[in-house]
Amino acid sequence: MVTHNANLVVNTDADQVIVASAGRREGGGLPTISYVAGGLEDAVIRERVCDILEGGEQAFRKRARRLRVKFRQ
Repeated sequence: MVTHNANLVVNTDADQVIVASAGRREGGGLPTISYVAGGLEDAVIRERVCDILEGGEQAFRKRARRLRVKFRQ
């Protein structure tokens, strides 16, 4: 599934997340695009998803409680 909705990523317990970021356009050229990929258990991925997630870190805390796992920052 491909989505722009970070809530779906968290609530469907995605195994692999790819976060794309577009930089500024320089001199009328194309923007620089970078990607970060991994699972929601990865702190870097979780931080990036929280940046765009409605509910942020609180959504991960609810997910951890629902799955009965310990939430680590």
